[in-house]
Amino acid sequence: MDQIKRNYPQVPLLGVGVVVIRDQEIVLVKRGQAPAKGEWSLPGGLVELGEKAADAAAREISEECRLVIRDISLLDYFEFIDWSIKGIKYHFVVLEFRALYAGGELAAADDSIEARWIHTKDIDAFPCSVQIKSIVRKAFGQY
Repeated sequence: MDQIKRNYPQVPLLGVGVVVIRDQEIVLVKRGQAPAKGEWSLPGGLVELGEKAADAAAREISEECRLVIRDISLLDYFEFIDWSIKGIKYHFVVLEFRALYAGGELAAADDSIEARWIHTKDIDAFPCSVQIKSIVRKAFGQY
C-alpha cells in the first residue's frame, strides 16, 4: 500500500481494531508507531482503498500478529482526533471488531513491537486505555 500521511491528514482515516478471542483470552499489542507509540492496544490498522472493513481486520491481524481469525463481527467504533497548534495532527475513525482465534502462533510483527495473550480477568490491571478495557468488556457482553 502507498504510504498514507497519518499525521496532519487531509481527510479522516478509516481504521480497524480487533478483539481476538481465544477462550477467555484476548490479544493486546504494544504499538510501534505514533500515535500511542509504546502503548498497549488492540491490534489493527488502516483499511486499504477498495478493501472491506472486515477483510482489513483479518489482514491486519495476520500482518501484525501472525494469527488467523474467523467469525468477524462489528462491535463498536470510536473516533480519535488529536489537535495541535498546527491543526489536526491525527484523525482516525476506527471500527472495532470481535473475532475468534482460528490459528497461528502469536508473534509481534509489522508495526507492533510486542504481542501477548491476556486473560480477560486481568484486563483491568493491564496498562492499556480505559477505552480498550471498555471495548474488551463489550466483546464479552460485560457492559
